[in-house]
This record gives sequence, C-alpha cells and structure tokens, in this order.
Amino acid sequence: MTKRALIILLVGVNLVLLATLILSNWQLPAAHAQAAPVGQNFLVVAAEIKDGADALYVFDLSQRRMHVFVPNRDQNDRRLFHVGFRDLQRDFRGPRS
Repeated sequence: MTKRALIILLVGVNLVLLATLILSNWQLPAAHAQAAPVGQNFLVVAAEIKDGADALYVFDLSQRRMHVFVPNRDQNDRRLFHVGFRDLQRDFRGPRS
C-alpha cells in the first residue's frame, strides 16, 4: 500500500468517525407542553412558527378547538393577539364512507 493510499484511507476513517460522533450526539429540540388540571380541559403549547416568530397554541379539549395566539410585533406592547382557531373534530374526523 502506497503512502498516498494510506493517507486517503486514514482521512476517510476520520470522516466516518466524525460523522458517527455528530449523528450520535445530535437531538431534536425538546417540545414542552403543560396540561392544566382535568377540570379545566385546556392544553397550552408554545412553538416557533417561523424563524424568530413564536406562537401560543391553546387546545380547548371540551370544544375540541385549537386557538392560536401570536405576540404583538411592537417591543413595548407585550399583548397576545388571537389569530384564529381550528375545529379539531372536523379536521381529524377522517374520510366519509
């Protein structure tokens, strides 16, 4: 085996080891949600909807709706605005026979 082939082989082995190290330690970001007590029937989840833009999803379990709130873009005003809602029962009903 020539010196050049040995160097290419060692570089290849190092790249494989580096890729294995990166992929074994890489994890998706954690999703955090909080369930309110059962009597309240609400579930609240915060998530990023675009780069740098967050949203607050409120699931109304009694009416089976998901409401979406986004913060005001003005830095001085920290209010949330209701963007809309989805009827989850209709969305997940499935195809009609």
